[in-house]
Amino acid sequence: MAEQPSGPGWGLGEGTVSGERLSGTMRWSNHPSMRSDDVALPDLRGVIATADGSKVVVSCTGRTVFALRGGERVGRQLLMVLFESEDKGYTWLNSEVCVGEGVHDPQNPPSHLEVYLCKNELI
Repeated sequence: MAEQPSGPGWGLGEGTVSGERLSGTMRWSNHPSMRSDDVALPDLRGVIATADGSKVVVSCTGRTVFALRGGERVGRQLLMVLFESEDKGYTWLNSEVCVGEGVHDPQNPPSHLEVYLCKNELI
C-alpha cells in the first residue's frame, strides 16, 4: 500500500463573523500541514474588523478530518480558537479560550465554523 505524502499548504480567505459580543469582517491566511493519514492541521491567523472600528486578532489550530458526505469529500473541523485585542471593548477575549467546530467543503465554499467560549468551572 502506498503512503499518502505529507506536506504544507497555504491559502487566504475572508468572511463574516456574527455573534452576540463579537461581529465584523475577517481576513486570514492559513498555512496548514497535511499528515500522511490525510488529516489537515490548520494554522490560521487573521484579523476581525468590527463595525465600531476595533481590530481583534484570531488564531485557529487543530484538526480537519476528511470524510465523504453525500458523495463529496468534506472536512470535519475541531479547532482551538484564541483572540487578542488592545481595544477596550474586546480585551475580555485576551484571557479566554474557545473551541470551534466546523465543516470545510472545498466544492461548496464558504466553510462554516461555530465558535464556543470555554468555561473553566474548577475555580
